[in-house]
Amino acid sequence: MTSLMCLLLLSTRLPSAQDTHKSISLTDKSNVSSQDISKLLRKVCPDVGIASDAAKSDYTLEAIETTIRQGLRIIPEHGVSLTLFNRTGKAVRSTSTSSLSDGMKDICKAIKTSVMVEVVDTQNLTQSTDARGEGPGAAALIVNGATGRRTHTDASTIYVIVNGEHALLDCYERRTGCTTIGPGNYYGEQDGDGIWVNCQMPVTHKWIRNHYKIAGSW
Repeated sequence: MTSLMCLLLLSTRLPSAQDTHKSISLTDKSNVSSQDISKLLRKVCPDVGIASDAAKSDYTLEAIETTIRQGLRIIPEHGVSLTLFNRTGKAVRSTSTSSLSDGMKDICKAIKTSVMVEVVDTQNLTQSTDARGEGPGAAALIVNGATGRRTHTDASTIYVIVNGEHALLDCYERRTGCTTIGPGNYYGEQDGDGIWVNCQMPVTHKWIRNHYKIAGSW
């Protein structure tokens, strides 16, 4: 009877431990040591550990540390770029910072709060700004040639599916607007009644993060 009770206790505990623990393996391009990553994970993400086998890990992490010397400064500035990938190789989160500790906090937050956001449709807002100079003279001609009329398009509202629910997201970046993204699947991070959507731009491969508020359903 005692042995049977022990087996029952183990069977109830093991699945929960497997569900909460995640593992990360480093890519071949990474030049940050696994010991440094593991040390930070124990502090900011105790449920995430380092795995040596990429095929068995939940995520892969590309951690590249760079050293940049600014002008004639004797002391160089250090930076680190971190990119988290899922098992299929799709990027979940990318961040660049001067502190490895701060970067790992962003990565850990992405692991804990990431959700798949399927963008079904978008409503874009196009704004035109006339930055041309007024009045006669050479100064106005120079301003007109350098600026002129500029048009900016951003995504004001997007129709998405998150965890099977149809949600309407309204751009929360009032000052700069949200970069236009097309229909597709993206990783996002839920923060209360808002969602940060991560996206990599085509051609330039620059990472952007749009902040949206959940505005209703469709």
